[in-house]
Amino acid sequence: MPPTSTAFQRTKILMTLTVLFDLDDTLLDNDIQPFIQRYFEMLAEALAASFSPEHFQRAMQQAVYAMLNKQLPAGTLEETFDRVFYPALGVSKPELKERIDDFYRTKFPLLKELTRPREAAIQLVECAFERGWQVVIATNPLFPRTAIEQRLEWAGLPVDRYPFALVTTYENSHFCKPNPAYFAEILAVLRWPHTPSVMVGNSIEDDILPAERLGLPTYYVCNDNQPSKIDNRHPLSKTGRLDEVLDWLDTIAQMESVSSYESKAAILATLQSTPAALDTFSSTLPDHLWNQRPEPEEWCFTEILCHLRDVDREVNLERIQTILTKNRPFLPAAMTDGWVEQRNCILENGRNALEGFISARSEIISKLLNLNEKDWHKPARHAIFGPTTLKELVGFVATHDRIHINQAWQTIQAVMAE
Repeated sequence: MPPTSTAFQRTKILMTLTVLFDLDDTLLDNDIQPFIQRYFEMLAEALAASFSPEHFQRAMQQAVYAMLNKQLPAGTLEETFDRVFYPALGVSKPELKERIDDFYRTKFPLLKELTRPREAAIQLVECAFERGWQVVIATNPLFPRTAIEQRLEWAGLPVDRYPFALVTTYENSHFCKPNPAYFAEILAVLRWPHTPSVMVGNSIEDDILPAERLGLPTYYVCNDNQPSKIDNRHPLSKTGRLDEVLDWLDTIAQMESVSSYESKAAILATLQSTPAALDTFSSTLPDHLWNQRPEPEEWCFTEILCHLRDVDREVNLERIQTILTKNRPFLPAAMTDGWVEQRNCILENGRNALEGFISARSEIISKLLNLNEKDWHKPARHAIFGPTTLKELVGFVATHDRIHINQAWQTIQAVMAE
């Protein structure tokens, strides 16, 4: 049985740990490669009257490849998939919607026979909730919500009985594994918890290494026939069986801080995740509240977006370009907080401001993605910070992002409560 409602209510009070759990072959016994092969075969069969299996498979492979390789924050994974998949088939999404929905209602449930619940996983998740921890289902969000929620049901962990803080799906995610930005987006949506955050999973490539690159301690759920040695892991990380995870989590939960987001990979992932999280936040906000301030002296959501957009456009982009092209350049200070009032940002269209921020941030990310080690350590002289490097300055941008993620969420909560 799941924990009582009283135990679940304690999650509001005792958020001492955020645990990201992988799903397939971690919480659910499911050999994912044969499962996906059969999944796609069945979906191809359901659409066989309109498309040959070969045509369907090519379109699916192209769409999945586009999701796996997505580096920029514009658009959810669903939007990325749709932009590739349906044109490759030569049809519009509405033309296939009814048939695909029917597939998930009637055919996809048959795949349950390829999976088995893990009692140890159910007990582990229940213990996490009983301890008041924040629990995330961090499964690779390559598929729609219904496919993931059905698999959680097969695992004995249905979403209507367990108050997961987040279940990643292709509708609500902008990045996927093994991109560290996938893990950063989760933490950004959860407002970058100040208490410890960890990842538990069974895949070195998809779960362990990218989460470690972000700075999270990880628990590698390892079977006897799997490699157990991974070099250069977080000092608090561990390898072991699923039934040993809880003891490790109890130890981590006693620590004040276990994560550091100061590596190049973590900084870049943070920059990628911020527009994605703000896009997710905006989906809950009615249009008439975008420009409403929670208090007269506080910024509204649109003003926060304008601030981030303008600082990226007029300060961050220029500084990055200057450092990359000049020898130890001098960088003047930029007093940007007054721009919001001076430019009457409260009168702007919020959705346009969000698009502008995503565009400016994408330009920054594109400049940073392929830099080498020497580029990251190029020096500069800042009017306030003194001698610095590109990495340190971009790290300041990431810290600035985390501050405004929390501000944006608090602003939305305040205006929606009025």
